[in-house]
Amino acid sequence: MIAAYYLLMFMTVGVSLPFLPGYFKTLGFTGAQSGALLSIGPMFALFMPPLWGQLADRTRRPGAVLFITTSGSALGFFLLSRATTFDDAFLALCVNAGFASSLTSLADSIAMHQVHQRGGNYAAIRVWGSIGFVLTALPFGFLVKDVDRTAVLLPFALMTTAAIWTGAALSRVKIESPEGPRPTVSNALALLKRREIAFFLAATALHWIACAPYHGSLAPHVKDLGLPAWVVGVSASIGVASEIGVMFTWPRWAPRVPTRRLLMWCFAASALRWAMMAFVTHPVLLSAAALFHGLTFGAFYLASVGWMSQHAPGSLRATGQALFAAATFGIGGVIGYRVSGALYDQLGGPKLFLVASLLALLPMVPLLLSEAKAVNSGSSTDAAARNNHSR
Repeated sequence: MIAAYYLLMFMTVGVSLPFLPGYFKTLGFTGAQSGALLSIGPMFALFMPPLWGQLADRTRRPGAVLFITTSGSALGFFLLSRATTFDDAFLALCVNAGFASSLTSLADSIAMHQVHQRGGNYAAIRVWGSIGFVLTALPFGFLVKDVDRTAVLLPFALMTTAAIWTGAALSRVKIESPEGPRPTVSNALALLKRREIAFFLAATALHWIACAPYHGSLAPHVKDLGLPAWVVGVSASIGVASEIGVMFTWPRWAPRVPTRRLLMWCFAASALRWAMMAFVTHPVLLSAAALFHGLTFGAFYLASVGWMSQHAPGSLRATGQALFAAATFGIGGVIGYRVSGALYDQLGGPKLFLVASLLALLPMVPLLLSEAKAVNSGSSTDAAARNNHSR
């Protein structure tokens, strides 16, 4: 049931994520204004996912909470379809973000509950979201000559359908009480105080900051290069196709690779990808750079969700995924979209992606620090054990 929700939700994202920046440009908004609008979702992601996650954990009805947030997101798209000024668009996106910023973390928590209770693997469920993205991003890029109001009306229709499906199939499902501490604010904050979680969230936030130029400026960059609109759809579809490949093969190879090492690969691939975006101007080569998306997002996201599910107790599963969303898409998104939007106006696309290539290497630092702390802690523990044994 949750697989169908991923399909519908990411069909929505397949239109809104790559094409909304271009739609804002048709309304006459500057790069800085578009960056401000795109940063609204990450701004709400700073605090809304933990709130909705707490409600889901406390009521043990994440499906009902997901129905509420999906319906609110649909309302936001409806308001955006009627917006003609920056202020109207700002208000509409605030309504949307108040609900939509929590959709993925809530869906992920339901999927992880399903995996823990019924078996299977998360990647096999989440891959339907990637398939949904391709089903809309590719046709939309070819069928629409100029990005217009359709870029908002179609997400509204899809999100409304997702809300209807959630209300019928998921809203009445109740999760059995899992083991672990009570889902309170203090216990949620206690997760953040754990050193390994803090270093992990710092790395994921830095990674998303480096990804912001692609998510927020791809459509304007393609347009400024004088390339056709289909490049945006093809690039997004190639990226998600590589993501699907990673998700289908994930159970075969990912368990053999330590999570830290896998994330290092993801960060290195991101740096190479953004460097290609900085220098490539041919439409085919520009689209081909998206092949790295399988690591830049696919492997990164699967590894991160799995890591957080292992480190957060079952009673705080929705809260743990919400903290990951708040740090990554909240803090990382707010900083990334605001800075990249302003830098796009000043530097242009090529130089902006060159900056992103350098920033993509920064997430390696907290992971290396975390590993060093773990080694030192293990050495101290071993030394203490040897001293006690000698006594």
